[in-house]
Amino acid sequence: MSLNLRHRLSFRTRLLLITILPLLVVSALSWLVISFQADRLVRAELATLENRILTARRDEIRNYISLAQTSIRHLYEAEPAGREAAQAEVMQILHDMTFGDDGYFFVYDDQGNSLVHPRLPELVGNNWWDLQDLNGDYVIRNLIQQARNGGGFHRYVWNKPTSGQVADKLGYAVYLEKWGWMFGTGLYLDDIQNEIAILRAHTENNVEQTAIILSALTFIAVLLVSAMLFAIRLSEERFADSRLKDLTRRIVSVQEDERKRVSTELHDGISQLLVGARYSLDLAHAKAPETSEDTPPGTGSSPRALITKSMRVLDNAISEVRRISKDLRPSVLDDLGLAAAIQNLCNDFADQSRLPVTITATPVGPCLSEGAKTALYRVLQESLTNIARHAKASEVTVELTRQDKTLVLRICDNGIGLPANLRNGGSGSLSTAPAGTGLGIRNMLERVESHGGSLVLHSAEFNGVTRGTEIHITMPLDMSAEKMPKTTDTQPAASNVPEAA
Repeated sequence: MSLNLRHRLSFRTRLLLITILPLLVVSALSWLVISFQADRLVRAELATLENRILTARRDEIRNYISLAQTSIRHLYEAEPAGREAAQAEVMQILHDMTFGDDGYFFVYDDQGNSLVHPRLPELVGNNWWDLQDLNGDYVIRNLIQQARNGGGFHRYVWNKPTSGQVADKLGYAVYLEKWGWMFGTGLYLDDIQNEIAILRAHTENNVEQTAIILSALTFIAVLLVSAMLFAIRLSEERFADSRLKDLTRRIVSVQEDERKRVSTELHDGISQLLVGARYSLDLAHAKAPETSEDTPPGTGSSPRALITKSMRVLDNAISEVRRISKDLRPSVLDDLGLAAAIQNLCNDFADQSRLPVTITATPVGPCLSEGAKTALYRVLQESLTNIARHAKASEVTVELTRQDKTLVLRICDNGIGLPANLRNGGSGSLSTAPAGTGLGIRNMLERVESHGGSLVLHSAEFNGVTRGTEIHITMPLDMSAEKMPKTTDTQPAASNVPEAA
C-alpha cells in the first residue's frame, strides 16, 4: 500500500511534504514545550504570589489581634470594677473596634455561645458549637481549639458583610483563659483569588498570543517554503520548457534540412534521371516503326505502342517524384517567398479537395526568418489537411496580413467546428494543447511557439453566424530587417479559387 501511495504522489508533492512536515512537527513540539513550561511557570508564580499575600495577611491579622489585646489588657488583668463590669466593657470595646469595610472582632465562650459580633448581631446570645460552613468545617469548634492551643490561624468559609455572599476567610483566635473566652478576627481572601485569577488570565492571554504568533510564524514559514518550492519548480519547468523548445526547434530544423536535402535529391537527381529516360524513350518512339513484321496485326504490342506505354509510366513517375519533392520542401517557398507559397498551396488544396478557398496573402519580405516562414507554411499545410479530413466544410478562408510589427495568419472554415475534447468553455477557445490532443495540433503549437509566436483555435464566424473553426496565428516581425535588400515575398498574392469543376 505504501508503494502504491508513493507511486501516486508526484515528485513535487513528496518534496513539499518532506519540506513542510518537519516544519509543522517542530512547530507543534515547540508549542507543546511552550505550553508545558508556561503552565508550570504560572503555577509556580501563582503559588508564590498566594503565599506572599497570605503571609502579609497573617502579619496584618496578628497586628490587629495585638492591638485589641493591648486595648483590653488592663481591664482583663485588673478587673477594676469587678469581672462583670470588666467583661461588659471589653465586649463593648471589641464591638466598636472595626477596620476596613469587612474587618471586625468576634467573641465566643468556650461552650460556643456568641458574645460579640458587630456585623451579625443576630448570632449573639446563641450557641454555635455545631455550626458548619459550606465545606463541612466546624468553624467555632476549630477556632476555640486554635485559641486553646496558644492562638492560631484557621481558614474557613464565612459570610462577607459588604457583598452578602460567602467567601473564603482566614481567621485568627486567641484565648482569654481567666474568663474562658475566645476572641479573634480575620480577613477575607476573595480578593486574593481575584488577583490570582487576573494574573492567571493575563498569563493565559500571553500564552495564547504566543501561540498565535507561533502559528502565524509557522504559517508564514510554510507559505515561504511553498513559494520557494513553487518558484524552484516554476524555474525548473521554465528551464525544461526552454530546453524542450530548443530541442523542438533543432528537431524541426534538422527535419526541414533533411526534407530540403531529400527534395533537392529527388528534384535534381531522380527527377532528372527520369526526365532523361523520358527523352530517350521519346526519341525511340519517334524512330520506331508503326508496326513490326514480327508483331501480329491487331495485338497492340508494337514497339511504338510499348514505348508509348512506358512513356506514360515515366510521366506518372516524374509527376509523383515532383509531388513528393514539393511536399517535402516546396521550392516556391525558397524562390518566391511565403505569400506565393501560401497561394500555391491553397491552389493545390482547392484542386485536390474541390473546396472553394478565398486567399489573401500580404508580402512578408525579409522581416521573417526562414525558419518562421517554414513553420507558418507547415501549420497551414497541417490545417488544410485537417479541414479536408475532419471539418466537413464547404468554404475555406486563408488570410496572411501584417499588423504593425506582427504577422497574422488566419485560417477559417465553416465546418463542424472543434471536437468536444478540444473545447474550453462556451467559446471553444484553445491556446494550449490539452491531454489527449493529437500530434498535429501539438506540432502546430510547438512550431509557432518555437519562433516566439502564438496560436489560438476558436469558433469561426461566417456571414454573421458562428460555426466552424478559426486558427489565429501571430508571429513577431523583425523590423530591423526591413533595411536589407528584398529578394522574395515582394508581390502581394490574392485570389479566390473557385470550386473545381
